Amino acid sequence: MCFHPMGEAVFWLKSLYQLGFVCFFDFYFWIRGKAKLDLKINYS
Repeated sequence: MCFHPMGEAVFWLKSLYQLGFVCFFDFYFWIRGKAKLDLKINYS
């Protein structure tokens, strides 16, 4: 088994990047949905 620190680092960076991306979108859509609900409550 050969060990490549660079490949390992890239793998971890990609994983962290994807995780951050998913979390960001999750948060973004949650805020958007919340804002829409607040608007509906205000206008009804």
